Amino acid sequence: LSTPLQFIKGVGPRRGAALADTGLHVLEDLLLRLPSRYEDRQRLQLITDLKIGEATSIAGKVLSCGLRSTRRRGFQVFEALIEDSSGQIRAVFLNQPFLSRVFKVHQQMVLYGKVEATRSGSGLQFTNPKYEGIPEGVRANSDKSIHTGRIVPIYERVGTITSKMFRRIIHAGIQQLPDQLSDPIPAGIRERLALPGRREALEGVHFPEPESDIEELNAFLSRAQRRLIFEEFFAFQVGLVLRRLKTEHTIKARRIKVNDRVRHSVLQVLPFRLTD
Repeated sequence: LSTPLQFIKGVGPRRGAALADTGLHVLEDLLLRLPSRYEDRQRLQLITDLKIGEATSIAGKVLSCGLRSTRRRGFQVFEALIEDSSGQIRAVFLNQPFLSRVFKVHQQMVLYGKVEATRSGSGLQFTNPKYEGIPEGVRANSDKSIHTGRIVPIYERVGTITSKMFRRIIHAGIQQLPDQLSDPIPAGIRERLALPGRREALEGVHFPEPESDIEELNAFLSRAQRRLIFEEFFAFQVGLVLRRLKTEHTIKARRIKVNDRVRHSVLQVLPFRLTD
């Protein structure tokens, strides 16, 4: 947990410096920066079952893809035609020419986004959907999929670090953790309150299990979230107790014994007389 972020896969010195500017220095800092919300992208639909206005995920093969120019100078549109066993749909990305290096013909892709009607009204399309290439032999909704085909955490953007980058970095960081982590909450308290261990909680809050309740997650009421929230309050309370004990110790240390000679000297300089 104390590994500097620049040594986590996908970070490096430049991104490490950008994260440090926001107070994120080591892996523990990053893992305790929780998602702001979650999206359920694990229920893949057939293209023929899509309905206008719904946000959903599909998986299919890239039939064709490429850039086309527009009337606006310097503005390009990248289009990809995706096919599954039931039909085809077009994915349109506005002014993202770099995608010509990401999408390849015959590549398996998972897309997540809102379904819209094409301008002509003759078909359906995704505009700027989330996407992820699926390696050969890997299922679209397997654990190896980070950005689609699962319940996906959404993080607030920090400078140039997007939510997608955060997912990739956090996933790599979790893979580096040992099976057991030292836990600030005593075992007896964890057992009494049925709280998961720290590693289980960190993994569960960033990459929830497929059967997790999406509404519960977005209300921050999942078992993993409640554990980390309790941990924060527990640390706060322990800090208050330690501060109070330190204050009491300091007060006791400052008490001095006063003999008759010291008392007589003090009385000589007081501007008034003390009565018994």
